[in-house]
Amino acid sequence: MILSSKKKHLKIILATVLMVFLIGCGPSTKQQVVTQDVIPATATSIPTRTETEVPISAKVPLPAVDVESIALVYNLPQATLTESTRLYASPNRIETVVPVEIPVGNIVFVMGRNATSSHLRVVWNTGVGWVPVSFTNYNGDREKLSTLPVFTREPPECAIPLVTQFSLNSEWVSENNQKQRIAVVIDLFRSTYGDFPASTLALVVNGQEVESSRRQIVERGQFSLKDVVFTLPGYIQPGDTLGYVLHTTSDEPLAFLATIFSISENCVWETD
Repeated sequence: MILSSKKKHLKIILATVLMVFLIGCGPSTKQQVVTQDVIPATATSIPTRTETEVPISAKVPLPAVDVESIALVYNLPQATLTESTRLYASPNRIETVVPVEIPVGNIVFVMGRNATSSHLRVVWNTGVGWVPVSFTNYNGDREKLSTLPVFTREPPECAIPLVTQFSLNSEWVSENNQKQRIAVVIDLFRSTYGDFPASTLALVVNGQEVESSRRQIVERGQFSLKDVVFTLPGYIQPGDTLGYVLHTTSDEPLAFLATIFSISENCVWETD
C-alpha cells in the first residue's frame, strides 16, 4: 500500500513537470512589433509676405485670401483653362500675382480682355490678374472675345510690378535707393449685390492721405472698383510708406487686391 501510494504520487509529479515543460515550449502569446520609418508628408507652402498693419478709417472685416480654397462664384462670364497657367500682374510681363499655378481644367471668371486680345483679365478665387487667351477655351473664338469689355489701360511692359497686396491694412515700404514714380492697380469687390453706401478709397503716404488720389465708389454690383489705376502727384522717396484708406459706413466684408508698379521716367502709361 505504501509503495502504491508512492508510485501514484510520483506519477502526479511527473505529469505536472511535463505540463509545465509543454507550456514553456509552446508558441509565445506576444506578437512581434514591426517598426517602419514613417516619411512625413510634404506640401508646397505659399510664401507669405510680412506686412505692417496700419489703421484705416473704417474697420472693414476683410476675408483672408486663400488661393487654394474652393472658387467663389462671380456674376461674370466663365472660361475653362486648357493649359495650366499663372495669374500674371500684367499681360506684358512675367511677374505673377501669387506664386501658384492654376491647374488645367479650372474655371476662371472673365472681367475682360486687353486691346490685342492676347490676354484675359480674370478672377480666380479672390485673386485678380491676367492669363493668356491661348490657355483658355476662348482661344480662336473671335465671337466670344468680341463680347468682352476691353481694358485699354493695361500696364505697359515698362511698368514693373513690385508687389501685390491683399488687404486694405497693408503697408508697403519703398526700398529703392532712389525716388520713383508708382501706379497702383486696385480691385475691390464683395460677395453680394445691390446698393453700397457712398464711399471713397485713397492712397496714404507716410500716414497722410493723398487727396488727389481719392476715388469715389459708386458701383452697385460685386466689383466696387475694377482695374482702377491710382497714381500719386509726385515721387515716392526711399523709405516712404504707402497704404490705403477706405471711407465708408458699411461693415460688409470686402475683398481687396492692389498691385504696385514702378514707372520709369521714360515709361508712358495712360492711366487717366
